[in-house]
Amino acid sequence: MLKIYVFFLTLCQILHKIETFEENTEFDVHVETLVNTKNGGDPSFLTKFVNDKGIPQGLKGENYINPSFCSNIDDQVLTDEKYSNCTILQSKNGSVLKLNFWTNFDTFKFGVNLLELKNVTLELVYQTELTYLYFTAFRKCEDCLFNFTKNPSLVGLRFWNLAHDPNLENVPAKHRPKLYIRGNSRLSFTTFTGDRRKLLELKKACNPEMCVIQNDEECHFRYPIKGSNEYQYCRHVYGDMHFTGTFRENNPAEMKFVIEGCFIFNRTKAQYVRGLLKSFPKCSRQHIFEHNQYMCTDQLDQIKERWGHEKVKIISDGINVKCYQGECRGGFVSEAVKDRYSGCETFQGDVYLSETSGNLSERIKELSYAHTINGQLLIANNPSITKLSFPFLKKIKSTKCPALQISNMTNLEFLLFQSHVEFSCRRSGPIVMITNSSKLYLHHQMLRQLRKVKAVLRHFDSKSDTYSEKTTYYLIGGCFVIAIFMEFIWFFRKNLLLPNFLYRLFPMRINRKPKQKHGKKKKED
Repeated sequence: MLKIYVFFLTLCQILHKIETFEENTEFDVHVETLVNTKNGGDPSFLTKFVNDKGIPQGLKGENYINPSFCSNIDDQVLTDEKYSNCTILQSKNGSVLKLNFWTNFDTFKFGVNLLELKNVTLELVYQTELTYLYFTAFRKCEDCLFNFTKNPSLVGLRFWNLAHDPNLENVPAKHRPKLYIRGNSRLSFTTFTGDRRKLLELKKACNPEMCVIQNDEECHFRYPIKGSNEYQYCRHVYGDMHFTGTFRENNPAEMKFVIEGCFIFNRTKAQYVRGLLKSFPKCSRQHIFEHNQYMCTDQLDQIKERWGHEKVKIISDGINVKCYQGECRGGFVSEAVKDRYSGCETFQGDVYLSETSGNLSERIKELSYAHTINGQLLIANNPSITKLSFPFLKKIKSTKCPALQISNMTNLEFLLFQSHVEFSCRRSGPIVMITNSSKLYLHHQMLRQLRKVKAVLRHFDSKSDTYSEKTTYYLIGGCFVIAIFMEFIWFFRKNLLLPNFLYRLFPMRINRKPKQKHGKKKKED
């Protein structure tokens, strides 16, 4: 691969130095690495590929090949690189020449050498080596097709001689090549002057019976898509887009392009699919959404309304989730998936954490917005969690028991629920079970609430249990006794003989009734 890149880089440099070279855009001068593999590493032989104007013309005069090898072809499929030396290629009954089986150098040499085709289809599909197809000297075609699709590394395609032929209008349409060019992601036909000219040249040279030329930078995805970065620069998509379990994004990026194919989501971790509503699909079959555990039901319904119910096939586990109303599917909580439960108020299904969840400090914050869990809340075997807070949780309602289970949380110290959380499960068994969490402290209100639902509490700090249940009563009783005692002292303070310092701290004023003055009695005469 590296040698191929160096070859074309050297070719670009030589063409750039030719003073009479009229079109600097004939080759991609921005290619970084290309290889020279011929003539012992001497790049001078590359000048044989161009004429005095710098236009690629190929190697001439290779007459050692038997003409009948090129002109009387019986095979239906041609893969031999010897055909790269043919300037005229004719088949008796129609043949397909597969360029994928050739080395990159021979593909280039075949392109610039080729003059005529008859009853032959040239095919290049899924080419991953950097490839230039410059049929610059090509002059005549009879019942031929150039079929180039889904090649991520096809960067150049031209018919220079036909496009610049002053007598092209006199050339019958059947002698022009049929073109089917789709899904080549690096093949650019932008509105800029240089690239736009290439597009006009192709349209001018091709047979109007079939002249299919892709839109600018049209993508094709042969394999399942792993991330939004793979399609973020696509302006048009040719073929289906597959999303499987390797796609772990919670919210796929917007797809603002036309897709001439279908969306297939199978067992992905995606939750929101609003980004699909920005696309313009042209699906001839059905879009398939199959067993996507976290996907929003209301957004899928919106897609069905937009694209048509008959065009969308949904296979799910039967749990309906209305993300627009703050609902989320339950499931495994992991640090690997960000924003999975951000803003979720209602969980539909079980929510569980384990040792494989990782460090969940950020994910726990997402869970803290929960109001209702319609399923089990299972927390086990995770030493990284020290605090769990569910300040808004009002209800855990499960069809299985226990509704809440906390076990083997060796470093869990703090657990916060509302003072009135409703725990319920339909089957027999404990509704709440907390075991083997030695550092866990439960507040007395939490303990009282758990015991009302007959929770199973085992193997955690019994001292914290006793303290949290009884200390409040001791404090209240002690305060009551002290208040009665102080009231008694205050009431009898006048009649008690107390230490002098208390009288200095609490001076008392004794109010005595003043003596009544009686008038003197007059003496009797």
